[in-house]
Amino acid sequence: MSTNAEPLPLEHNKIHEIMAQLHIPGAAIGVVQNGKVIAAQGFGVKKINADAPVDADSIFKIASNTKAFTAAALAILVDEGKIKWDGKVQDYLPDFILHDPWVTKEFNLIDLLTHRSGLGLGAGDLMLWPEPSSFTRKEVLHNLRHLKPSGEFRADYAYDNLLYIVASEIIPAVTNTSWESFVEQKIMQPLGMNHCFAGKVKSESTSDVATPHGMVDGKLQTIIRPIDPDKPSVSAPAGGIQCSLNDMLTWVKVQLNQGQTTTGKPLFSEAQHKMMWTPHTIMPVSWRSKHFDNTHLSAYGLGWRINDMNGYLQVHHTGSLAGMYSSVSLFPELDLGFVVLTNQQSSAARSALMYTVMKPYLGDTKTDWLNKFSPPSKSSVTSKTSKQSQGHTLFSAKHPNAKAYMGTYEDPWLGHFIIEKSGNNKESFLQIRALRVEKFVGKLYHLDDSNRVLIRWNDRSLEADAVIDFKQDIHGSVTGMTLAPASKDVDFSYDFQDLDFIKI
Repeated sequence: MSTNAEPLPLEHNKIHEIMAQLHIPGAAIGVVQNGKVIAAQGFGVKKINADAPVDADSIFKIASNTKAFTAAALAILVDEGKIKWDGKVQDYLPDFILHDPWVTKEFNLIDLLTHRSGLGLGAGDLMLWPEPSSFTRKEVLHNLRHLKPSGEFRADYAYDNLLYIVASEIIPAVTNTSWESFVEQKIMQPLGMNHCFAGKVKSESTSDVATPHGMVDGKLQTIIRPIDPDKPSVSAPAGGIQCSLNDMLTWVKVQLNQGQTTTGKPLFSEAQHKMMWTPHTIMPVSWRSKHFDNTHLSAYGLGWRINDMNGYLQVHHTGSLAGMYSSVSLFPELDLGFVVLTNQQSSAARSALMYTVMKPYLGDTKTDWLNKFSPPSKSSVTSKTSKQSQGHTLFSAKHPNAKAYMGTYEDPWLGHFIIEKSGNNKESFLQIRALRVEKFVGKLYHLDDSNRVLIRWNDRSLEADAVIDFKQDIHGSVTGMTLAPASKDVDFSYDFQDLDFIKI
């Protein structure tokens, strides 16, 4: 069923109000209806303190909306007869080993894409983020064996990214082509998505790339990671595609058309389209979905979330990376799709923009979505880092415990962290430094417990301070440490709780 209703205009005043109140420098918003793009517009600027406006060809990181591309790439290989959805992962990737031997043996390709592995929420994500990561995809694959499950295989939903990296390694294993090349050659190029990149952005398009932003210590700032564009991003198959609004709307049209392209040649078969949109893992229904959308059921397909919204089937996903948030929402019964791309890491803004554009098509023209989604207090809008881990004193290198804490610590999958003296002789203190994760450098601060200290990372845009618990033997010597997030606001991808260091 499609709708023949007249296209609704974008509410410019409301969009500008959301962006102003939630500190969003730029956004690109588009709508597809009945196979046609009826709205595609940029708002604001690509970078603060610069005049370059966002338009429909501006390039944004789409983050986890990449997962649908990785799923589609595997669907194409299924159509070509090179892989099977129920094929065992170890048959394609012999180095794939999980903590449980039986689960390892039974794990198939569908399990890679459906967040039902039994691993904990975001398990192992510290190998991917914060960028840049020095890990390779082969190392990510190998290190899975060190991650202990926290749930039941094929029973418990827990969002993960690592298994999409594993899924991407299926492609070179059966085609001798990298994930980047395969996605660009088999998906983007046939669809004419010339402003969409799985790998390096072409030189002629770099001026179109939007800059990531975030609220850091109460101020809107750019968030730049020193990433080598000539080196493949380890996390790309889970969240690394960069794409323009126009090209994302092309992608939406193909999805709504069950894989059919405008040339008449299918990108993937109708059978694979159904497979990707089939519920595979039951998800909990959130309070927000129940009260805002009258949602009854929620599930995960292959690279897509699937639920009911106001009586219609909704197929959708969001994407969240440092400084870049995205949202794609499809209503196949209405032949209707929406895309929102922003260059600021605000989930409130992303949701308010999407609902402001989307909900009038579902019959709600009155709700103020800025009011519904904006955080309850001004402080939480401006910065999470400004309220995290304040009021603690620096851990002096002259403290009686300092020498015992100093040294090299090793985790089996994240590698070495070093606690060392820093500063000068007048004011020396302890800092921690990771050898494999460039951004993990921070000062140590006192907590009430003598064997617990606080890490405040030097890069305050991380919003991921952590607490160290030192382990001691019966003689009182420090033998290792564990880490935990310092606040419930820390993103789940900072899975400090999965680390277990020994002192070497």
